[in-house]
Amino acid sequence: MGADKGLVLIVDDDPVTRRLLSSWLEEEGYEAVSLAEGQDCLDALGRNPGAICLDIMMEPVDGIEVLREIRRRGSRVPVVMITAKDTAEGAVEAMKAGAYDYIVKPIDRLRFKTVIQKAVEMSALTTQLERLRSELAAADTIIGKSQALKEVLWHIRRVAETNVNVFIQGESGTGKELVARAIHRLSPYQQGPFVDINCGAIPENLQESEFFGHEKGAFTGAIQARPGKLELAEGGTVFLDEVSEMSPATQVKLLRFLQERSFDRVGGSRRIKVNVRVISATNRSLEEALASGTFREDLYYRLVVYPITVPPLRNRSEDIPLLVAHFLTKFEKDTGKAIKRITPEAIEALVNYPWPGNVRELENVIVRAMIVVDGDVIDLRHLPASLWRAAEGRISPAVATQAQTLSELERGGLIRALKDAGGNVAAAARRLGIGRATCYRKVKAYNLEALTGRQMGGGRKSD
Repeated sequence: MGADKGLVLIVDDDPVTRRLLSSWLEEEGYEAVSLAEGQDCLDALGRNPGAICLDIMMEPVDGIEVLREIRRRGSRVPVVMITAKDTAEGAVEAMKAGAYDYIVKPIDRLRFKTVIQKAVEMSALTTQLERLRSELAAADTIIGKSQALKEVLWHIRRVAETNVNVFIQGESGTGKELVARAIHRLSPYQQGPFVDINCGAIPENLQESEFFGHEKGAFTGAIQARPGKLELAEGGTVFLDEVSEMSPATQVKLLRFLQERSFDRVGGSRRIKVNVRVISATNRSLEEALASGTFREDLYYRLVVYPITVPPLRNRSEDIPLLVAHFLTKFEKDTGKAIKRITPEAIEALVNYPWPGNVRELENVIVRAMIVVDGDVIDLRHLPASLWRAAEGRISPAVATQAQTLSELERGGLIRALKDAGGNVAAAARRLGIGRATCYRKVKAYNLEALTGRQMGGGRKSD
């Protein structure tokens, strides 16, 4: 039978047991990998097994400690513990450590088959549930319905299931890291960590150590050994942001790693193997870096296997209202403001602005507007003046006129509210959706004290 039911790891220091269990599994259609030590099991977690058969009595590390380490690493793979001692204490200890089940030697073939079948089925259901949750999470973080964004999402779903290197190109602030995280969450590496490295933020002389780690005494200041980001990303995804800023020496070492999937720390000689997915990104043209000789051509072809271009916000302006709604909800707690509405005029100004800083700039503008607004409605006056002035040449004449006469409109609205409220400032403030203190300040600024039936020079008086 073909090995189509999934991967099962057999971890036992007894070669006879390994051969027996492996043969039983292969006859049932599983892919069986036999391992002699617990560390080998931990190293193989990145292969995403459907289940693990783990002997308790092993050297140099016993199975219970290996199981605890599996759980510490965040893996939910079902682990079936195997032991020659049938004791209640052993069973309780194994279950407390996170075991799926417990089998005693000599192993009954039918029970073994049944336990493994159920374990793999549960693992598949758990993976499916996590994938659905990841898809929902990806939908929550990558906001939009434009055709340009739909194409990006299509590429994310298409490439996520593979293990090829992905290269993400886009202007600063377009959300390249969000795309990388979405690929990670939908990939076979989703149970592992997502480790990002901003190549442009690391000095050239420290890049190799940051990537690959170093041994004690490798250079001045290396007072102890330290793992690099690639080691920390074991079983997961490493995201190389601003990859065009990588130093020549780091480029050489990264190229070798991509070819061999192993490396040695700075100042070390021991080869370290890791299983990680590599996603890289830049807001510069790598082709220009190639032409100028600052980026290696052989490394370029290793990284740019599946390119994805994230469009600038100006090319998907129909997504702006959705992004605005997302940011209003996202920052409600941070700002203490529950914004109920943003006026059509303000939305039109936002849609027509070119957004050189892309989504990141839009996010900052919305946060600022939420901070400066007194009520629960954002309009043009709460946006940066440079934004609506830059946009007024492209928005409708009515909106442009309103943008030019905001003070007049505000004064007129305040007069109407005061008249409707019979001169009661607190009631007028409620009608306008602003705070009472703000209303008092505006009444005084526009010299409308007469409408309130009192003078307000020194301080506020209660209504």
